[in-house]
Amino acid sequence: MDSLQSANRFINGFFFGALIAAVVMVLLCNAGELSPFTAQLHAFGQVVVTVLIAVVIVGAKPLAYKTVWRERRCSFVLDEDLSATLRGRSFGIPVGVVVGILFQHYVMN
Repeated sequence: MDSLQSANRFINGFFFGALIAAVVMVLLCNAGELSPFTAQLHAFGQVVVTVLIAVVIVGAKPLAYKTVWRERRCSFVLDEDLSATLRGRSFGIPVGVVVGILFQHYVMN
């Protein structure tokens, strides 16, 4: 096991999770004018929906490669690398929500 490779996957997953969560947060906040469902959501509801959407987007493929598609993945990808990727993306989602809220508050208003 190469610990540097796992650390790189963690950091890449962290930034990817943060980016996706921030983009989803900004899009969900601005979708209130277009959709009656998002217009009825309060701030906490927007955060919860953002986290759920981001978890589905960033966690689906690595989790599937770790469980269901174990035979389809490349033989050079280790379970430790997938675990590091999932941990990084999981830790990046709350940071992305905070960045999305700050971006919405300071830049969009």
